[in-house]
Amino acid sequence: MRLMRETRATFGGMDIWRNYEWALGLLSLISGCFAISVVPFVRKDMGERYFGWLNLFFGYTVVANFMFFSSLLGVLIRQNAVYPQLMTFFWLGFIGLSLYHRWQITRRNNAGIEWHSMYIGTSLLPLPFSRENIYKFIEPGLVFFIGHSLFSLCWQAGLWLMLGAAGLFVNNHIVYYHERQSILDLRDAHLEAKYLSAALAGKPARETGGFVVAESTIRLMGKDARLQSAFSNLSSELKSLLDSPPDTTSGSQA
Repeated sequence: MRLMRETRATFGGMDIWRNYEWALGLLSLISGCFAISVVPFVRKDMGERYFGWLNLFFGYTVVANFMFFSSLLGVLIRQNAVYPQLMTFFWLGFIGLSLYHRWQITRRNNAGIEWHSMYIGTSLLPLPFSRENIYKFIEPGLVFFIGHSLFSLCWQAGLWLMLGAAGLFVNNHIVYYHERQSILDLRDAHLEAKYLSAALAGKPARETGGFVVAESTIRLMGKDARLQSAFSNLSSELKSLLDSPPDTTSGSQA
């Protein structure tokens, strides 16, 4: 991992989202508050930290606000519920299911079963689709459909489910985005370490796995003794992956 960090620090490139990680984190927090309030109804086997007490606190807060402040909100938006008690059933169901899932997590820990603490859970939907598609599209779509169907009977429950579906949609996409970015970072760092010598020699992308260094950078290295010294002082781990020493003289002859 140290080797990967070295090459990423030198040839990291630019990902626009890295400059706005705070915004992505804020979006993940907001969407997660609504998502976690419906997760107990549609999944099982969640990880200890994903379904931790802090996350559950945000879920309790969301459902409680719809439960206890719905009458005030109903006056403001002039919306009456045909079956207002439906929200109470969902509130009690959320409490019961969340405690059940936490009990299952405790049982798993006591049994010594190894389990990833950030596992987002196994979907309860018995559908013949890939796990990723279920989490990204089908699960949020189904929750939204149920919420929309219940809106005329109990607008509190319907609105909560529709917002929860939106939270699921956004949060699940962010989870898979971060997962893919981590794998891409690992793969890019491996390619950069493997083809560093060839890239510094100015070889084309088809011979370097798409990792190239600008001609001006190669010429700069050929002229600047300090840069050449820096590359000569790279760690033995990094040097061991180079098929030959970096050719920093070819740029200066161009």
